[in-house]
Amino acid sequence: MSGQLLSSKVVIIEEEPTVRGIPTVPTSVAGAVGLTERGPIGQATLCSSFEEYQTRFGGFTPDSDLALAAMGFFENGGSQLWVVRTVHYANTADPASHTALRATGFLVAGNGPTPAVLTGVTPAPFALQDGDRLVLSANGGADVDVAFNGTPAAVSTGAAEPYPLSDGQTLLLRVDGGPEQAVTFRATDFTDITNATAAEVAAALNAALVGGRATTTGGIAHLASDTEGTSSRIQVTGGTANAALGFATTAVQGSGNVASLRAVQLAEAKALIEAAVAGVVAEAGPGGVLQVRTIATGTSATLRAQVGTAAAFGLPSTLQAGSASGTANAIRVEGRDPGAYANRIEAEVRTATDGSLGAFDLLVVEDGVYRETFPNLSMEPDAPRYIERIVNDERTGSIYIRVADQRLPATPVPTVQTVALTGGSDGLVGLGDSDFIGSEAGKTGLHALDQVQDLSLLLVPGHATPAVHNAMLRYCEVDREGMVFAILDPPANQSATAIVTYVTTTAALEGSSEYGALYWPRVKVLNPQKSVFGAAEQLVVAPSGIIAGVYARTDAARPSGIYEPPAGIESGRMFGVLGFETDEVLQERKRDLVYPHRINPLTTGPGLPRYIDGSRTLKGDGNFPYVAERRGVIFIERSLKQGLQFARHKNNTEGLRAQVRRTLTAFLLAQMNNGAFRSREPAKAFFVDVSDQLNTPSAVFAGKLIARVGLATNKPAEFIILRISQDTRALEAELAAAGA
Repeated sequence: MSGQLLSSKVVIIEEEPTVRGIPTVPTSVAGAVGLTERGPIGQATLCSSFEEYQTRFGGFTPDSDLALAAMGFFENGGSQLWVVRTVHYANTADPASHTALRATGFLVAGNGPTPAVLTGVTPAPFALQDGDRLVLSANGGADVDVAFNGTPAAVSTGAAEPYPLSDGQTLLLRVDGGPEQAVTFRATDFTDITNATAAEVAAALNAALVGGRATTTGGIAHLASDTEGTSSRIQVTGGTANAALGFATTAVQGSGNVASLRAVQLAEAKALIEAAVAGVVAEAGPGGVLQVRTIATGTSATLRAQVGTAAAFGLPSTLQAGSASGTANAIRVEGRDPGAYANRIEAEVRTATDGSLGAFDLLVVEDGVYRETFPNLSMEPDAPRYIERIVNDERTGSIYIRVADQRLPATPVPTVQTVALTGGSDGLVGLGDSDFIGSEAGKTGLHALDQVQDLSLLLVPGHATPAVHNAMLRYCEVDREGMVFAILDPPANQSATAIVTYVTTTAALEGSSEYGALYWPRVKVLNPQKSVFGAAEQLVVAPSGIIAGVYARTDAARPSGIYEPPAGIESGRMFGVLGFETDEVLQERKRDLVYPHRINPLTTGPGLPRYIDGSRTLKGDGNFPYVAERRGVIFIERSLKQGLQFARHKNNTEGLRAQVRRTLTAFLLAQMNNGAFRSREPAKAFFVDVSDQLNTPSAVFAGKLIARVGLATNKPAEFIILRISQDTRALEAELAAAGA
């Protein structure tokens, strides 16, 4: 009905609320990066129980710090864990460059014409050089060149030598999207640093540069990435020396038709081969080798690779031909995810349960145990139970394998058989800090969690290094704009003095950030699987998963949970912890040593549970230096940011500012009643200022509505001080009566 007053009518108009409700955001959504038995690589996947974690990421392995952390997280009260599986990447900026391989096997079908097949002997990735060529001829046709090209990103000095440098000047640069590197020029490295030669500059750069190299031509110094291909990047980002050297400061990218010539992926080879050579299909063969086959079948189908071309693929140079009748690969079976776990998998074909001659059953066997059965499958793509449709279904399909129909003519049904999958690899060779830290460009490592908007806790279980710890803090404070909190594990085998050295010197964490806390020492838990971890009754594990679970349990215990310190013998109890890596933490004098450096001890005492004995962030002079205080403010900030979206793009009037003030005040009153602040009196607990002094005409004209909020946050009682003295009240009364 129209609301215009044109004829006599009753008009109902719903007024906009003067006080908006602000929804509260979740506070204990954890994200963890680490190694798993299987599962998607570099993709954040939500698990709401340890059983769900095991279904998607497998069980325990000797490297499964993440599995142990997930177990501790859920055992201690956690309910939402986003898991990111990482492996070694040839280039973290290219998620496809991971080095894990799928195990593969083929189910065969007989009594039909077969294609010509070339099978290599070298698994991917393939190490090539610029200009390497694979020369193929298919079905009697002419030779076709498949060229592989890649050049590195490179920059040069702005002019020829000499360069007027001075002692201590630096050059800042990034290579292949990695962390910023600083090269310091020292006078001792030059004959005359004020007249530095290009060769001397190159030598100083090569002594410090990681992932790149410096060269000279004609008195000019050049910087290049070690990577050759489209993933190659180099950028001089600044430094006091660049005024003399004159490197361009824009990012430069490499070129070519692959991401990295030193690590060409199967998918890249497949795309180039199929685009260049008509009538062939390139795919992964057993063990991750390159396999090329003709689409045509029968005796006229032929395939040849010329001698000596792109030897890195290991393809035979003899002519391969199809046959008029025989067995051919009908179905490629491979691990659903890359990883060595699938080397324990067998695919078994049986006659169809319903007796149909045009169907078959497929069973998945792991270590001799039947795990899955898919009955009455068809090779007809239009059939309701077509094998790819059933087995590869994301929700109801296999959690162990995936299949690919090889599209043989006449779609023959595979014969009764059992095939073992082989060639799977976890991709852990060369694993390092960068694989856990990842790249924003490639959304790998920590940055795979960028998509998780509700993320509030971050952990990297068991990989406690200075680089990873500092990257975690930066991710929480900078990349996630202070909306995420990091739980840091201690390195292994740390005494009290060693962990202090680590925090103050080795990793320089003390005073670095209030968006993270470090706990010490590692803890002992019951060995969950002796077939994996050996006969020991207990294991020493990283505590971050357990501590994240304690955070979650404390948050959920009551409406004010986020404001309660997750520490002490009640809120800080750790379930499943049987002891500690070092008994030094049981000694008060050792805790006295670590606590002033903002290291939170994990300890116990006579008649007490094993508990968290500290709630300090790593930075003592920040706005909110305690764990509950910092996390409580993060919760308030995230809630306000979400709840004030209604005000965006409205006219910046006094009425809107009053509505914003009332909305903020109403939310903070509710938090005050939940125990968020030091007082239950609003005037002492918080203030909200949306006054004209803040919202000046210039601010309004700039499109800004400015509100200032002050919070009187709670501080934990870290020290309980009892003053005990002799009771002299009776003596004092007697003296007073005597006039003394």
